[in-house]
Parts: sequence; structure tokens; C-alpha cells
Amino acid sequence: MLEKKIDRRNLLKIGTTSAVVGTALLFTGCEEEAAAPIFTDATKTAILMDTSLCVECHACRVACQNHNALPVEQSYIKFESVEKGSFPKVEYHLSRNSCMHCTDAPCVDICPVKALYKGDTGFTHMNYDACIGCGMCKMQCPYDVPVIAEVDSARKMFKCQGCEDLITEGQEPACVNTCIANSLKYGPVEEMIDAAKARVEVLKVKYPKANVYGVTQQDGLGLILILRDDAKEFKLVYKDKVTSLA
Repeated sequence: MLEKKIDRRNLLKIGTTSAVVGTALLFTGCEEEAAAPIFTDATKTAILMDTSLCVECHACRVACQNHNALPVEQSYIKFESVEKGSFPKVEYHLSRNSCMHCTDAPCVDICPVKALYKGDTGFTHMNYDACIGCGMCKMQCPYDVPVIAEVDSARKMFKCQGCEDLITEGQEPACVNTCIANSLKYGPVEEMIDAAKARVEVLKVKYPKANVYGVTQQDGLGLILILRDDAKEFKLVYKDKVTSLA
């Protein structure tokens, strides 16, 4: 696996790296207030996943790997699956685990070299050349998404970019475009939220705990999930950042 867990030794390395970066910023006069986000409610978009329709074929994961030229052992998309019921009436409820593209993105705030930034659609993008692989974003991420890997003797962080190159050209993200079950959609965030709420009302007939996840969490997510069960079943951040990280 390319991912390297941050153990005690690596944590010391990160601390040293952060100290060096912090000192450099102070002495070069580069310390400045974070820039205001360039996206607005009118330009913000989101990926909507209806987990009740997903057939777990993993076509989205493979499409993502192909588009980003990832090795087979590395993926930006993972799934959390929970078994519900008892034999012979057993169901598997799932949730997607990838970059949630938080509006209030702790990774962007904590990055000491400003390698992470928000695009005009609200997705969280990254400048790989600027990344120093310190791992501070991974420690701060409420979803434990960033992957720290060593490539060509350099430590870098990797995560879903929201297919910045495709959406800039007016196309859908690779995962959305390849979904065979129509579980994934992409569009203006308000349209995705409205569609999610309407779908949840239908699902509640069979699944009373059905809900929309991502409307308020971290001030709104760029990955909105339609869940058949409570969000805490999938190890998601259950409360808004203001209460869950206090």
C-alpha cells in the first residue's frame, strides 16, 4: 500500500517539518490572512450519491483510478458497508468515503504552504508541486481522507480533486459519468439538495431513518449522500463542526 500511517516516528517528522515551514514563513514575511473563497452560491456544485441505488460494482472507483492514473492499490474512493437485518432478510447499507469537499475545509486552513485551495465550484483542489507531504491535512481532516504517499522520493498528499480538469470543460466527474446504476449525479448544489430531499421522502416509507447528509456538515459538503440509516452508522461526522470538533 502507498499510504503511510502517521505513527509516533512520522509524527515527529511532521512536527519538525511544520516547525521549519513555520519559521520560513515568519522570516520571509509570507504570513497572511486566508483569502476569501472564490466560489458563490451561484457557482457552487456538488456530487450527489444515492446509496440506496448503488450496486457496489466499483465502476466509479475504477473510473477514478483510470482518470487520475492511480496504481491499482491506491484509490480516492472507498466504501463503508454495514450489514442490516438477519438471515434470510439481510441488506447491506453503504456510504462513500472520499474527499467530502467541505465548505469549511480544515485541510485548507491548516496547510502551511497553501497547497490546498477552493475552486470556483466549491471543490477542494490541490497544487501537488507545492505539497510537502507534512501530513497536517490528514491529521485535521474530520473524515480521515488524505493519503500520504512517497512518490519519486518525495512525500505528497493525494485525494479526490473533484475532477477539476473535467468540470472546467463542462463535463461530469469521472465517477458520475461511469455510474451504471444512476446512483451518482452532478450539478448545482441547490438542485442536488432538492433532489436528495425528495428522494429521502420516498425512502422513508421503507427506511424511516433515511436522511440527507452534507447539507449543514462543515457548512455544507460538495459530496452529498442519501443514506438509508443514521450517519453515525458509517463513522461519518455526526454533528456540525462547531459542536463535533469543539
